[in-house]
Amino acid sequence: MSHLQLALIAFGAVLVAAVWIYNVVQERRASRKAEQSFGGRPPDALFEGGDRREPTIGELPEDSPVAQVKAALDETFPPTPANELGTSAPAALVNGRIDTIAVILADDPVMSEQLQPLMDALRSHLTPTNVEGIVDEQWYPIDSSPRRSWRELRVGLQLASRFGPVAEEDIERFNRTIADFAAAVNAVSQREAPATAAARAKELDRFCADNDVEVVVNVVGQYGATFAIPRLRALALDNGLAEIASGEFVRYARDGEVAFTIRKLDDGKTPAAANYYTGLTFALDLPKVADAPDVLGEMVSTAEMFASTLGGALVDDNRKPLSEQGIVSIRRSLEKIFHEMEAQGIPAGSSLARRLFS
Repeated sequence: MSHLQLALIAFGAVLVAAVWIYNVVQERRASRKAEQSFGGRPPDALFEGGDRREPTIGELPEDSPVAQVKAALDETFPPTPANELGTSAPAALVNGRIDTIAVILADDPVMSEQLQPLMDALRSHLTPTNVEGIVDEQWYPIDSSPRRSWRELRVGLQLASRFGPVAEEDIERFNRTIADFAAAVNAVSQREAPATAAARAKELDRFCADNDVEVVVNVVGQYGATFAIPRLRALALDNGLAEIASGEFVRYARDGEVAFTIRKLDDGKTPAAANYYTGLTFALDLPKVADAPDVLGEMVSTAEMFASTLGGALVDDNRKPLSEQGIVSIRRSLEKIFHEMEAQGIPAGSSLARRLFS
């Protein structure tokens, strides 16, 4: 065999290898683009979102043949930067601690328009429901999703609220709604057993009952004195509180949520049309307040300032003078509940707690 024939055979082999490598790279690039368009599969855990890491073989030596071919192809066909589509998702709403979750998996993307029957059916439930779709391995509420079609969806039904636990019958109805919708869009669904979810709902309701506490401090006029509403309004506004539609005054926290409220002390003696109050109640809704121990200190200081300015005194719910020792006792009880909620993974003032205690 001549040198020319050997050279032609070698050239042909190199050419075939180069074409094969090029096709593999193109195939992988097309696969990545498809995943970006329709969203990749979520982690195996149905109840919690999370990050997923694909397997890698490590960095290739720069002088290796494969690395050189890859570099040449990347120069000709630059990869799409990951951040062009955005990688930061808003905080997911669905959470397995307080929701029963159903997952819908479809071969063909489910369009946003197809979700309307599902959304209409979910409105019949007394506790909140949320629907999320996965995009770039992150769960987005469908209303704020950067894409309008999804291959994977999850739906959460909140298991309890201040009105009590969700009944097993309601969970069964929720599961039927999900199964019927999945069948209508040629998808499959995974759902929690109603009995299991109902047991969790009762447990969650007990948690609510144990921790649903409003911490209050009252200010009453001494010797039968009353507080004129115009003077109260001026004092509250001068000290950074806001008046809301109900006529109550609110101190907002740095996150924009209510820290504590000042309202009329409900003694049943003040006429509805009166332009004065016989007392004030300073109230902290513990489950909904982040940094509740610090907020308690601020609320007591504000109450003491009001009492000093208006000629009043701090009392408890039994109209007995509230001593320093009494305030310390209130603080200890508050801190106990605050830490218990944190230990259960539903911290006071978190989005989960605000949903649950509503």
